[in-house]
Amino acid sequence: YSIFNGVTFRAEQRLSHGLATTAFYTLSKAVDDASDPGGTAFEANLPQDVRNMAAEEARSSFDHRHRVVGSVTYALPGAGGGSGLASKLGSGWQVSAIVLVESGAPFTINLGTDRANIGAGPAQRPNQTCDPNEGGAKTAQQWFNTRCFARQPQFTFGDAPRNSVLAPGYASVDTAIQKDVALSSGTRVQLRWEIFNLLNRSNFDVPNRVAFTPNFGRIFSAKPPRQMQFGVKVLF
Repeated sequence: YSIFNGVTFRAEQRLSHGLATTAFYTLSKAVDDASDPGGTAFEANLPQDVRNMAAEEARSSFDHRHRVVGSVTYALPGAGGGSGLASKLGSGWQVSAIVLVESGAPFTINLGTDRANIGAGPAQRPNQTCDPNEGGAKTAQQWFNTRCFARQPQFTFGDAPRNSVLAPGYASVDTAIQKDVALSSGTRVQLRWEIFNLLNRSNFDVPNRVAFTPNFGRIFSAKPPRQMQFGVKVLF
């Protein structure tokens, strides 16, 4: 079972005086009863109780409710006409950037033990007593409110919904500076300096989601920090 609803707004400034910009905002909601053919960092993608599939219907583990993507490209004015060295060094420069901001996707809290006595498996969930997205420190030491989960009675399934906790969001700015150098016979060389995650923001991964373990709710990894690369391209 899967359903997606969304609306996208777009704003665009077409190339004018060397400047072009585009921005998208998407408000959406994706719902399903499993989001992947196999287990991921977000969930096991297996039902807790095969006789109660309705309990698996929840927000998808790829459901980013809010998403903003923007890009800008600006061709810097040249240093004036002529064929001198100053003119060649001062012309052909272009700066571009891509901005991506999205809210966190949901993930599932699972048990590390066979509480329901149905055999070993990764899909059993505990009881949930409050909203785990409220009252958490929102830090790497404790991302969500772990006190909202409790062990259910032995030989029963927990009532915690699938994908009830929101993972950290994501925000990044990627930039590039390039220069085109014209050679003879229509050949040109393009020099590029690219910077990914320009602001070096810590984009945390999913917290430890196995309930009642020592590191429950803690985050131990993040997506790549600032990275740079240089490139040379010959076009002919």
